[in-house]
Amino acid sequence: MTIVMGLDQHRAQITADWLDTATGEISRARIAPADRAGVRRFAGRFGGQALEVALEATTGWRFVVEEVDAPARVSIWPSRPRRRRGAGPRSAPRAIAPTPGICASC
Repeated sequence: MTIVMGLDQHRAQITADWLDTATGEISRARIAPADRAGVRRFAGRFGGQALEVALEATTGWRFVVEEVDAPARVSIWPSRPRRRRGAGPRSAPRAIAPTPGICASC
């Protein structure tokens, strides 16, 4: 039985949504406070089960990975958070060097 899970991490809480692929059951939990002990308690309920976990690679994501990975067979997929429109100044576009093997006039 595999569980597919998404974690949304914030400073005060972590929201977890998961799907049990064997039964089709969808569940949700709130982990508060968002600390090692809370994540360890939450992850303990999945001991021995195969987990596929996706989470944003934001501040504090490493301790979540360490605690979730401990009690179960886990594949963790960190992702970069997307920038929201109007969420602050944009950085300058990255300079792109010419690809080797192509002339500079192409």
